[in-house]
Amino acid sequence: MKEYISIRDIVKSMDLTTRTLRYYEEIGLIKSTQEGRGNRLYSKDEINKLIYLNELKNRGFSLKEIEGLLGNKCCNQKNIFLKSRVEENEKMINYLKWQNQKIKEEMDIIEKLDMENVFINIEDMSERKYFSVDVRNKIYNDPDVESVWNLETYDIMDEKTYGGDFQKILLKELDEYTLEFHSHKNGDYILEEGEYVVAYSRDGLCKQLEVFKKMQSYLKERGLKHKDEIYVENKFRIFCKRERKVVLVTKAFIKIL
Repeated sequence: MKEYISIRDIVKSMDLTTRTLRYYEEIGLIKSTQEGRGNRLYSKDEINKLIYLNELKNRGFSLKEIEGLLGNKCCNQKNIFLKSRVEENEKMINYLKWQNQKIKEEMDIIEKLDMENVFINIEDMSERKYFSVDVRNKIYNDPDVESVWNLETYDIMDEKTYGGDFQKILLKELDEYTLEFHSHKNGDYILEEGEYVVAYSRDGLCKQLEVFKKMQSYLKERGLKHKDEIYVENKFRIFCKRERKVVLVTKAFIKIL
């Protein structure tokens, strides 16, 4: 290895730009000596430091963290940073998996709805555990039931499910009815696995009564017995060109006995 390597050789061999190298110098991560007309040269020690810096960048370290590791922080500090990076990566992996799942689900629902406002069919659903929350909302007051979302603790991955008594809601036939909110975090409230009659709707929660009536007709026509509890989930929003507004797509479901 040469005693010193020029900035041009580093740019070629390490796929870096001269601008990047100069910035590293400006913030004190590496040092160079100058020769002739300002041509920068780097010693063996600085090249090793640069290789180390690149390894850290490829592991997701920020320049601020790298600065600490090239300063007075010991090897153990690198291990702490690495553990933290693994935890952050795991969170990102879980988020991307969740995001892909939601995208596929959204595509499937859009295809089912097509140009219809309501699509009903029978689906197999797996067991889910909810955390029961004692919050009830009158639907006519809050069409999207957004008031139960505490924005200070809002988590996009914690979806919302609402439950109510199917027969009681249908017997009242009122615009004002109540649904109880359940968070999707693991808890003692269990949604059983099995077959469910599922209705997808683009009319939002404020028009679920009409959806429930269609589900009731679907059940009667097929002679299907069912449990009392009906559930509704906010799935996603979509812009309706016809109505020129953003509408909420929901999923209502009831278990078949």
